[in-house]
Amino acid sequence: MLVISVQAILEEASSIGRFDSGNIKQLPSLLEAENLRRFRQAYSTVCFLAFDAVADRAVADYVQGSTLADDSGPNILVMFTWHRPAPIVVPVSGADAGQVGEIHRGVNPSYDLLRTLFDGGKRVPRPPGLVVFGDFTESTDGVYLSLHQETTDEVRTHLRSVFADIEEIAEQTKPRKFLDALGVHWTHVGLEYDRTSARPIREWLLKGFQVARRNGGDIVGVVGGLGVLG
Repeated sequence: MLVISVQAILEEASSIGRFDSGNIKQLPSLLEAENLRRFRQAYSTVCFLAFDAVADRAVADYVQGSTLADDSGPNILVMFTWHRPAPIVVPVSGADAGQVGEIHRGVNPSYDLLRTLFDGGKRVPRPPGLVVFGDFTESTDGVYLSLHQETTDEVRTHLRSVFADIEEIAEQTKPRKFLDALGVHWTHVGLEYDRTSARPIREWLLKGFQVARRNGGDIVGVVGGLGVLG
């Protein structure tokens, strides 16, 4: 499976066509409304997979495998933290396999980013889990589905079903109704979830990049089937 920095994906959406892993100042312009609308045209749904490479081995091993890109499909962008900058497409394999999601010079920012989505006194659910965002072009809340399967195969089977449901519901509903419809479906099939606080996705991503880059890492994306922009 291949991954690439979400900054590089945003740059392609804006037609900038260049990447500077240290240029945090460039990110606000990449996250302006018009560019996010182009981004939205490429991906119907954006998710964030929050996990720790050591503590959450079943999820980490799943990410290290080769099926996440195919499981999520071409219309869903799955993001997670990565231990080094990824200005170009890089494989999640080989010597890097044991380091997925791990930021060496500090704490893995996944948990911190998850906490920022539950402000105003809301209970922060226990990771690992998958955040599914609403309309990525504006202030949005999300739904959080915990992933506490014990084996990699169980994680894979569960997420394949979850991604299939996400894609189907995204196709059938308007963006403003998507999370409500997804929550109703999950309740119907017996899945418990948490609703995050609403916040500008631009603000959340900026914080994520700052934390990851400060610790030598990145936020990367997996695009279904290819692991790169199509």
